[in-house]
Amino acid sequence: MDMLILKKDAVNEFLASLSGRYTVWAPVQKDSDTVFEPFGAGQHNVLDLTHQAKIIKHAIFPQTEQLFSFDQNDQIQEAIPGDREQNILFGIRPCDARSFALLDSVFAGDIPDPYYLVRRDTTILIGVACTEPFANCFCTSVGGNPCGRDGLDLLCTDLGDRYLVAVFSEKGTELVNKTASLFTKPSAEDMKQGQELSHRAERAVKRHIDLSGITDTLARIFEHPVWKKITLKCIGCGICTYTCPTCYCFDIQDESMAQKRGRRVRVWDSCMYKEYTLHASGHNPRPTRVERLRNRIYHKFKFHVDTYGVFGCVGCGRCITLCPVNEDLVENLIAVKGAA
Repeated sequence: MDMLILKKDAVNEFLASLSGRYTVWAPVQKDSDTVFEPFGAGQHNVLDLTHQAKIIKHAIFPQTEQLFSFDQNDQIQEAIPGDREQNILFGIRPCDARSFALLDSVFAGDIPDPYYLVRRDTTILIGVACTEPFANCFCTSVGGNPCGRDGLDLLCTDLGDRYLVAVFSEKGTELVNKTASLFTKPSAEDMKQGQELSHRAERAVKRHIDLSGITDTLARIFEHPVWKKITLKCIGCGICTYTCPTCYCFDIQDESMAQKRGRRVRVWDSCMYKEYTLHASGHNPRPTRVERLRNRIYHKFKFHVDTYGVFGCVGCGRCITLCPVNEDLVENLIAVKGAA
């Protein structure tokens, strides 16, 4: 693993120099929000690496994606993205990088998804360590770390006027080599400061829950009244799913186009919606928010563990921060554990 220094005043030059060869996504200020948008020369974007940004999942798993088009003569044209559509995701958090590692196991499973995998293979992930974890972060409770490396090609740790850059992959090495003039070697003091910040960040995570044995607990309490209790506030808006970096529920729809053509699209969906499991017969196995919230927790903390061996949650805390009625996943999990 190589370690380098990148001056903060060289970051814009670094991103601009890459924007001609890649679509560079970076967290920028937009009104009162921090969102990921394409960043490049000639654009007036203001980087924001301080606040928690909205998820960047859509760069690899678009919210609406055309799978193929067709006409009345049954001529089908697939829309799998080409390998020239290369992305750099700059400024993502370690939890978001880890979310892609979880999505990889889903979309590269028994039936590989070419739409996701092509984008994933041509995307470089550059993270920024959470040296000051956000208020609702609980990544250390689900196997993560605010300065973790899972899924990342590069990781930048803020040392004040410069970043300590760790290179983890061949993709990362190639990228650094293309902009070598912007990097220098770190001093022993830089390395020491980076290690101290990493240890301090792990201790600074404010939310914690012991999830040992949670899958066994869930196996025993499917019909427990605790599910009604923790669902009382939920209004079923689905924001927890749309702001989650690891949710991958989708719907497939056919849409009419001009000149007697149509297209099939994949769109994000939410298991928190009544229509998600509504059968054509009118039967719904999850008729109320109780069953739907229960299923969401089971998926993250039992079904995903049973299938892939890890929790389906990276502990970013967005679902807690953005819930309009203050549903709190950590508090709900504590209640679930107490019901055993």
